[in-house]
Amino acid sequence: MADILEKYSEYLALAYTNALKQAKNSDDPVTNVYQNGSPFSFNYVVDYFETADEQGIDAENILAAGTLYYLKTLADDLGILRVADAVLMRWTSGMLDIPQGSTASKLYSYYKLRDEYTTVEERGMFYKIVLNVGDGEVMDEMAVNTDFTPLWDTLMTESVKYIDKYEQKDSNFASVSKSAVFQAIKELQYNLTTYSSGMVKAILPEMYKQFEKAIAIIDDDAVKAQLGWGYRRSMWNVIERVSQEEFNYKPNVSSMRTAAVSGHKIFAAIAGFDEGLMSESAFQDFLHNVESFIIAQSQLGEGGGAPAYGGSQYEEEDIEAEMNEEFGEDEWDF
Repeated sequence: MADILEKYSEYLALAYTNALKQAKNSDDPVTNVYQNGSPFSFNYVVDYFETADEQGIDAENILAAGTLYYLKTLADDLGILRVADAVLMRWTSGMLDIPQGSTASKLYSYYKLRDEYTTVEERGMFYKIVLNVGDGEVMDEMAVNTDFTPLWDTLMTESVKYIDKYEQKDSNFASVSKSAVFQAIKELQYNLTTYSSGMVKAILPEMYKQFEKAIAIIDDDAVKAQLGWGYRRSMWNVIERVSQEEFNYKPNVSSMRTAAVSGHKIFAAIAGFDEGLMSESAFQDFLHNVESFIIAQSQLGEGGGAPAYGGSQYEEEDIEAEMNEEFGEDEWDF
């Protein structure tokens, strides 16, 4: 054995030296320069992060954004909160004859708690931050979700493209890729998870309770009997009549209702989206809501169906000013 080692000692020494050199080489080209290795051994393979944790999606944040959109459309664009304020002012001035009872209790409770709820400026601020809609003013340190509008437009566009391709396919066996629609949904998931957080989630329950109380007033039988019109008196024609008489405009109630409901359903679908679990029936329901939303928005036009602020449409401050002028500021601290 000693003879064999001695005979091949030169080759063994070379093998040992090479092995030592390889052991010291690293995949860092900078390190290899100082260790006699090649700095050009990079194979151009990059990390796709397929095994890394998925970017966190918070469904609750996305649902909050959907509720915020719903409230914006019905409470402020349609004007349900303004109409409730106008009904309250008519009752207080004696123009609305309501006897003592449950209806009067609703009106009185709404009056006493009105300035405890969010103002039009506060609501406008949250609409601007999360959805980048409206003219609400935000503080300097607040980030506005400027990416939302192009991401939403992309989702609508890709959904329409899919519908067109699906309807034009040659046979029932041909498939149409959903990948562009799915990618647009994912981008909105990430976006709304980031921006629909913080105080907006804390204040939404208060905003919705204010909305519910306004609905309870407008939908009250005694109010509908006096302020509704036609043989089928409903809260919706109360809204139409009061809007015409007090604010000089007639809202497109049907289109706004459709936009609010279908829009909220789209947000809910985005919140619950999982590419591997979404059934074909759920996807078709999603596309149906997209179609309904787009049609409603096209009927409302760019302005959303309501006059611009500062035009003929009253804001909450206008109603408050009239109340203070008629009844005195001490009695009406709105």
